[in-house]
Amino acid sequence: MSTIAVTAFLIVSVFYSYYQNQAKNNIVDVANLIEYEIEQSGNYDFINVQLDSMTRVTLLSDNATIIADSARRTAFDESNITFDEIKSMAQENSRPEIRKSDTSAQNTYYYAKLLDDGNILVASTKSQSILGVIGNVCVYILIIILFVVVCSIFISMAITRSILSPIEELGKNLDRPEKVKSYKELEPFVNALKEQNKKQKALDKQKKQFTANVSHELKTPLTSIAGYAELIETGIAKEPDIKPFAATIRKQALRLVTLSEDIIQLSQLEENDEKDIAFSDTDIYEIARRCVEALSINAQTKGVSMTLEGESTLIKGNPSLIEELIYNLCDNAIRYNKPDGSVNVKIESDDKKVKLSVTDTGIGIDKKYRERIFERFFRVDKSRSKATGGTGLGLAIVKHIAQIHDAQINVNSVLGEGTSISVLFDK
Repeated sequence: MSTIAVTAFLIVSVFYSYYQNQAKNNIVDVANLIEYEIEQSGNYDFINVQLDSMTRVTLLSDNATIIADSARRTAFDESNITFDEIKSMAQENSRPEIRKSDTSAQNTYYYAKLLDDGNILVASTKSQSILGVIGNVCVYILIIILFVVVCSIFISMAITRSILSPIEELGKNLDRPEKVKSYKELEPFVNALKEQNKKQKALDKQKKQFTANVSHELKTPLTSIAGYAELIETGIAKEPDIKPFAATIRKQALRLVTLSEDIIQLSQLEENDEKDIAFSDTDIYEIARRCVEALSINAQTKGVSMTLEGESTLIKGNPSLIEELIYNLCDNAIRYNKPDGSVNVKIESDDKKVKLSVTDTGIGIDKKYRERIFERFFRVDKSRSKATGGTGLGLAIVKHIAQIHDAQINVNSVLGEGTSISVLFDK
């Protein structure tokens, strides 16, 4: 409605300006034509004939006496212009002037011309003012506005239905958005929904696989514990066998504890919002030193030497998670190492990045398995992992901690020679 009103006002203003110029030009043409006729015939009686109701031609003497007038008046008695103004206009040969009437509903255009005989020829015409024109067209503008509003209601309802219909259909088919016919502008949303569905399906599949793997991993030690306990309970186990059986039960129980701890740790990392994890200036070298010190006895037991290189280096991170990451990398390097092997932990930095690398001289990783080593419960050597008490979750935990810290993980390995896993942090 506002747009129509403003547009109508602007159009009326433009056409009114055009009409003003036309009116001025017309009275100038009328005055010139009458002047020519007077000069050719020497007669001015024809001026007394009324041209039309809006245009008036008056021939005045030098003392304001009306010689001829198409309005048939005998004296110059205009209320909105004086004879002196008319005389000045004629002598200066100026353009037509506009004078407003008292009501402001009409304007009068005056043009005066000084003839060769000293008389003054005056041409005038009346027209509506801008306010009068707008007042006349207001009714039509209101009718147009009403018509447009009524049409807009129906058109907008139809457009709204066409816009909302695919959205409503999507609401009913969130799991199958590809079956809904949508328009171009809705395609990014549909594509995002498809991508989300794919991710959700992959996540559901991953959860099912995780549940199956957890059940399988728990079943083995529990079956072993139950079997050995039954042998002891029923008295089938002989006295010399009880101690080894108890040792096996203890070993399997510890494996369950370790597995449970890793599962809880992994679940917490996946479920916790990254915004809730506190980050601070963390000395990664000091944390690595503590991990090497804690694992040194375990390494010595397995005939593996450990070394640490670097210096005190700060990163933005969560100290406990960084410690978990380094501990798991070092523990894996020891677990899958060879007798008389070595593990080297190195901290390097430049102006922007800090690199943590854990290098071992162990069994190495076949190229075809390198992309899978961060999967849950994936083991390159299953028999060796179970023998050494590995849960298959260590590197999965490392991956999640690295993601939380926006760190990049790189793996370099040669089968039978060793593996180097590096994690690149921002300073």
